[in-house]
Amino acid sequence: MQRRRFLTVGAGVAATGALAAPAVAQSAPQIKWRIASSFPKSLDTLYGGAEVFAKAISEMTDGAFTAQISPAGELAPGLQAADAVARGRADACHTSSAYYLDKDPAFALGAATPFGPNARQTNAWLRSGGAEMLDELYARFDLVGLACGNTGAQMGGWFRKDVNAVGDLQGLKIRVSGLGAQVFAKLGAAPQPLGGGDVYPALEKGEIDAAEWIGPYDDQKLGLYQVAKNYYYPGWQAGGPSVQLLIGKAKWEALPARYKAIATGAAAIANETMLARYDAQNPRALRELVAAGVKLKPYPKDVMEAAYKASQEVYAELYQKSPAFKKIHEAQAAFRNEDVLWFRVAELPFDVFMAQMQSRG
Repeated sequence: MQRRRFLTVGAGVAATGALAAPAVAQSAPQIKWRIASSFPKSLDTLYGGAEVFAKAISEMTDGAFTAQISPAGELAPGLQAADAVARGRADACHTSSAYYLDKDPAFALGAATPFGPNARQTNAWLRSGGAEMLDELYARFDLVGLACGNTGAQMGGWFRKDVNAVGDLQGLKIRVSGLGAQVFAKLGAAPQPLGGGDVYPALEKGEIDAAEWIGPYDDQKLGLYQVAKNYYYPGWQAGGPSVQLLIGKAKWEALPARYKAIATGAAAIANETMLARYDAQNPRALRELVAAGVKLKPYPKDVMEAAYKASQEVYAELYQKSPAFKKIHEAQAAFRNEDVLWFRVAELPFDVFMAQMQSRG
């Protein structure tokens, strides 16, 4: 019986030349994705998240699964990258889901929630059921989402004039996106949606009075300090914003199971890498900005409190408009509140102590 089995297998090997080759070929088909980025190539860390993803999937498949990345404006304007996926011009996009509130306000919760979780809390929430809740939302629009970057806490923004009180925001034209724009509107400002490459020209020409983008490293690259000198913090509108890879559902489902696992792992690598790079690059950039004459200022307490109150009003209104927003935001807020308890015990006291020791010399 064993001899007959050996002869059968031997004949099969002789006929095919090698059993392994066809099996490998079938499990590693050649696939090339087109990824539309929402960001200009000059922002190497932000745009670079998609590059890290593409490099990882290629290396893990020996070049069988690859991706070509197009910067903002090539396949679609930066704020419309997801539309390029919907139209079939791209297989996926590397973007902020906060750009797509017109689809459903809940899209913003996959990116940045004013007074929401910080970067670590965001990643913890996504790994603790948040990603599954967002997947239910994305599926309604034939999309699949993977966290593929995080900028960490952002800055409050660049202002031509001082912000000494809430009244100084009245009529202020500010570049801001997502839910932060709705909060600024409640405070009397006039939010302006602009992609990264359009911020500097608009600020330089006086088309806007202020702009928030990300943080010192990217803001320095965009040259925003050259046209506005007041740099406010903290970025209450984006305490730990996630960057997404939004993939066409049909393209995702067509992937072999192994490629899906590889793509998921590659996105996780990009997620960690982006945050680490910003944490490493922002301190030097901030020092250089201050040395160049930038006035680093905290938001006044009354502005922070007014913004917090306005954010709660925005959420209450959106609860009535979007069941998905209500469901996801309630879960996210509950997770953040629970996590804050731990951060108050361990993280915050340690960070405050180290900051005090550093300030003493």
